[in-house]
Amino acid sequence: MHRALVVLCLCVAGCSGKDPKVPGESLGTYAVTATMTSSTCGPGALGAKDLWEFEVKLSQDGHDLYWLNGAEAIPGDIAGDGVSFGFDSHVIVNAIEAGKGQPGCAISRTDTGSGTLSSAEPPVASFQGTLRYGFTALAGSDCQALMAVEGGFHALPCEMTYGLKGTRSGD
Repeated sequence: MHRALVVLCLCVAGCSGKDPKVPGESLGTYAVTATMTSSTCGPGALGAKDLWEFEVKLSQDGHDLYWLNGAEAIPGDIAGDGVSFGFDSHVIVNAIEAGKGQPGCAISRTDTGSGTLSSAEPPVASFQGTLRYGFTALAGSDCQALMAVEGGFHALPCEMTYGLKGTRSGD
């Protein structure tokens, strides 16, 4: 499997690493259970599992919510009701490097999360929501080598959607 595809896979499986500086006030660390609700990427695409467990930290600064996945702080918003939230992030991954006479394969991945906190005021005991990963080959890319192979895609563009349930597990 190409190194970039492995990186793409690891990020889908809950990027881990050194925690970034926590912006705003910490809401805590949450044990999250994610259940795949749909996928047009194909079974086992990028090593995605039907059930996935990970930890995430959340912090808040006014109406800004931060989803801290261990690699970066992904900014989002908290709606006027104080409990509904959403965030988006985007990355381009060179899954196959371009070479002599080969255009390579660059994939745009868009992550979209939304949900509801259990409380508008700390402590926030839990949250529930949805996390969607969308994958699109960039124009001019040749991603055929990643199609219909183990750990690859069934189709591009495609998306995976997970239902999330998070329970506070620490500060």
